[in-house]
Amino acid sequence: MARDDFPPKTIETLKARVAHRCSNPDCRVPTSAPSDKNKVTSIGIAAHICAASPGGPRFNSSMTPEERKSINNAIWLCSNCSIDIDRDIVRYSVEILNEWKEKAEYAARSELGKKLPSGSETIDTVAAALTGFPKDYLANAISNVHQASQKSLEKLDPRFHVKTTYTEGMTSIGIYAKENVEGSMIISGNNIEQYLQKYKFLLEHGTDLELESDSITMEGSALLKELFEKGNGVLKISKPKLAATQKLWLVERHTSLLESFDDIQGAISFGAKTFSFKGNACQDLFNLTYQKSFDENDDKANITISLSLHQWEGISLTSLPFFEKLHSLFERMSNGWEMFTSLEIAGTRVFVSKGSCLDRWEYVADTASLLHYVSCCRTVTRYFGMDIPFSPEISYTSDDHRKISEAADIVEGRKFFDAHLLSSNPTCKLIVDDDCAILDVLQRMVQPSTIQIDDPTLEEVTVFGERLTLPSRVITLENVLPRVQSPILALKKGDAVSVEWVPQDNFQCSIRYKS
Repeated sequence: MARDDFPPKTIETLKARVAHRCSNPDCRVPTSAPSDKNKVTSIGIAAHICAASPGGPRFNSSMTPEERKSINNAIWLCSNCSIDIDRDIVRYSVEILNEWKEKAEYAARSELGKKLPSGSETIDTVAAALTGFPKDYLANAISNVHQASQKSLEKLDPRFHVKTTYTEGMTSIGIYAKENVEGSMIISGNNIEQYLQKYKFLLEHGTDLELESDSITMEGSALLKELFEKGNGVLKISKPKLAATQKLWLVERHTSLLESFDDIQGAISFGAKTFSFKGNACQDLFNLTYQKSFDENDDKANITISLSLHQWEGISLTSLPFFEKLHSLFERMSNGWEMFTSLEIAGTRVFVSKGSCLDRWEYVADTASLLHYVSCCRTVTRYFGMDIPFSPEISYTSDDHRKISEAADIVEGRKFFDAHLLSSNPTCKLIVDDDCAILDVLQRMVQPSTIQIDDPTLEEVTVFGERLTLPSRVITLENVLPRVQSPILALKKGDAVSVEWVPQDNFQCSIRYKS
């Protein structure tokens, strides 16, 4: 039987589809280069995946001659790799070779139009890895290091897929089994009870299991053994999680007013007894977790709410992202608004909570107080054109809070009150002028009038650790009559007159800062 060889056109197309590189992902060498006087040297081979004739490696008798000569049965390899695949047909199966071909074509498509790293760039990358200081910025350097690390680890045990990440000074290595893998984990005696307890929670509640790696010895996998012998970190075992959306809204019990909050994106972990949700909103500033029993008779859920305020660190108080939304949420919760939640998976509602009042939660009350203090600081700094950065380590006294709250009320025009809020009538002192004209004015005031009093007192407030001197204040009294507390006839130039301002109908007192 004659060989079913590939036509020249098929060969040209085949090698062009992989950019003239070997399709073995561990090789990928260029297979052609110029030689003397406009000639080309090629070490590439259009190899048959299933042999071209009976008796050849991976021959498939059910294929037609046209199928054997088709580009679908061809893979472009260097001469070394083409020999290697025909010597070990067990290791290099049809499936493996088709996978090589697919990856090589994908790589060629990804590299199209992109500059490949030169030898000097490779050296610079290695130098950067060793010294920590790159010679020049390489856009793909970080990605290349991760890919190299992943491939190196996967070679230790091809039954696993490895994914590495580096975040905030911590290296994470994710290990995902491609098939069932048998092995053993030996835990030191002092940690067995802790492990059993955590393993129980993993099975019953889907809670991630974490143990210090130096208390563990792994057997049955060269990859796991390598990581646990040389690594010094934490082993984390997780059950598969399901993406979910938690919706949250608040309702005022007396008026039924409703306020919706941002959707909280997260994931559900399932155990035999409970499931738990963990998610965040407002770019991870707001975090919510809760655990719920599968028991239909148990309608309670353990809820935890927190804010990652460290994300605001160093940002100007007037520019804090999502501040108004978070301030409103905690203010309403602390004022007794009921919180409702519903859990959705792929748009389908699977759980709705009953209304819960969180105003007695210490965390809610403390956070609402903190956000109110920050809100007042924002108002004051914006009014006076100041730029003060946020610090999550801020501490303040109740007196600091009271003073900045009063200053914010004055800035926003909320510092006014009527006669019912006065503990005593306002008073001031006037100095008798040359012709005692001031006394004449006071005696002729028989209709309620509006007066303004300059208060020269300068107060200080603390704004995130910085002392700020506030301007003097102007007090406006509307609808008042004077009552002179000294005998008018006995007064002379230069005397101080004590005047009480008596509120009349529609009295109002307001305070503003002097411009």
